[in-house]
Amino acid sequence: MTVPVTAYEPAESPGVATKPPGQGAIEGPVTSPPERDQRLSVGEKLGYGVGDTASNLYWKTFEFFLVYFYTDVFGLTAKSAGTLMLVTRIWDAINDPLVGYLADRTRTAWGRFRPYLVWMAVPFAITGMMTFYTPNLGPTGKLIYAYVTYTLVMMAYTAINIPYGALMGVISSDSIERTSVSTYRFVAAFCGGIVVQYCTLGMVRYFGGSETAVIDGVAKEVVVNEQMGFFWTMAVFSVAAVILFLITFATTKERVQPAVAMKSTFRADLRFVLTSLRVHQVMLGGLALLACLATAFSTDTLLPILGGYVFLSLVSLAVRQVALHRFDDVTEASTLEMDFNDLISNRPWMVLFGFGLLQLSGLFVRGGAILYYFKYYCGDASLAPMFWVLGSFAAIAGMLLTKPLTRIFGKKNLMIGMNAGVAVLTACFLFLEPDQIKTMFALQIAASFIGGPVPVLLWAMYADTADYSEWRGGRRATGLVFAAATFSQKMGCAVGAAMTGFALDYYGYLQPLLGVEQLQTPTTLAGLRMMMSVIPAVFLLSAAACLLLYNINQTLSVQIERELQARRTEDLQPT
Repeated sequence: MTVPVTAYEPAESPGVATKPPGQGAIEGPVTSPPERDQRLSVGEKLGYGVGDTASNLYWKTFEFFLVYFYTDVFGLTAKSAGTLMLVTRIWDAINDPLVGYLADRTRTAWGRFRPYLVWMAVPFAITGMMTFYTPNLGPTGKLIYAYVTYTLVMMAYTAINIPYGALMGVISSDSIERTSVSTYRFVAAFCGGIVVQYCTLGMVRYFGGSETAVIDGVAKEVVVNEQMGFFWTMAVFSVAAVILFLITFATTKERVQPAVAMKSTFRADLRFVLTSLRVHQVMLGGLALLACLATAFSTDTLLPILGGYVFLSLVSLAVRQVALHRFDDVTEASTLEMDFNDLISNRPWMVLFGFGLLQLSGLFVRGGAILYYFKYYCGDASLAPMFWVLGSFAAIAGMLLTKPLTRIFGKKNLMIGMNAGVAVLTACFLFLEPDQIKTMFALQIAASFIGGPVPVLLWAMYADTADYSEWRGGRRATGLVFAAATFSQKMGCAVGAAMTGFALDYYGYLQPLLGVEQLQTPTTLAGLRMMMSVIPAVFLLSAAACLLLYNINQTLSVQIERELQARRTEDLQPT
């Protein structure tokens, strides 16, 4: 049974303000009067920001080194690594919204979202170290180990990063102030990225030991034990991440609280999950798409996948009938159902979901290709760290212009223009020869500078969509909004990383044999150029086009903020 969401129906304009009947109860502590939480201290903004430094010690390691680690160090084939990236996302379809659901319903003296920064910091560290450990197992054993550890580390990432992201939605009710917080966050995030980009290979060399070897007639410094080098490098990053998350916990506050009660029993929520055909079809459709991607849309597997989809759809009908009978005594509404309905009817959030998936797919294809590109196409892998670092400094410089540029152009127009510009500059790599190193670096710096504000704006826009949902329907599910947002980011990461593995396999990449690099074919080198240019450019242009459907402009954003503040102030008045 679908429970209608109570909406605001004012007399004068849509979304304007009277409290819905029967929803005057205040849930937990309410926000302070709006004028008190407009401005945040620099210390709190920095404290919040270093949490994303911690996240990026993992995220950037995954982006730039994970596929390389799996193929050239751990010992998987490129195709197996690509398939792993996609198959492990199946659990995220359940895990991500579950964490958002739990976070929205967490009640502690520390708040809803901050406690997870303490609870999950150590598991986050342990799973990261396990992922970059190479066990002494055969090919099948290693593959199973990789699946288990990568699944666990992404679960831990979800359990700490979704509450961390949602924290930005409740740290202030001011949209411009949240954009400022987002700027601090992503400057700090890029600092974490710079550490990964600049230090990883050097740390691997330090912990793994190095020696000089002659490869193709050229003397090169090689790492003696890359397996040990990567493990201890990740151990250092993991300990640093724990410390940084604890700093975020200690320096931040949660100020924005829902003004109305959002409570239902677990049985009501479970009944909704088991009986909603819409939820079942979203999950089964996603699984079918993942299966198609994991098998590269092979004609041999399309029919079995379709058969599996039909079979599971029939199973969902049976489950629904059983659940309707089993839970026929449940009469109360499910807030999870309301959250889900709010989310899928939230147009701006749906647009950002598509944007995040497309943009991250393109960035991860290119990010995963960079080390291979410099190692094999340019003949010098040592160029990669400086290429990454200069790009990150340029991105930070671009981020510092986010606030003034947002005031001039608005978030939507700025995002479209920046992504289109980055796509054009990225496509130019197709025409570069191996010795045009200066041009490569110049294009990287320009593209990174233009694209610098993108992550800042994206997460600030996610917070805006949470406001939009509350403004339109009278309810706020910040955790679920950011959980689903994180899921789109992780899906983009998975698709991009998987495409890196599939493309390497398609273009005939030859892995090192007994630790010795092999000479790549012209076809492989041409493929690396495509992975650095055309393929990511297509994804970025598609992401820019997706934003044309985003409907929160500057005028509406100001209106939403003003009206939500008025509602919260009204809720504070004695009845």
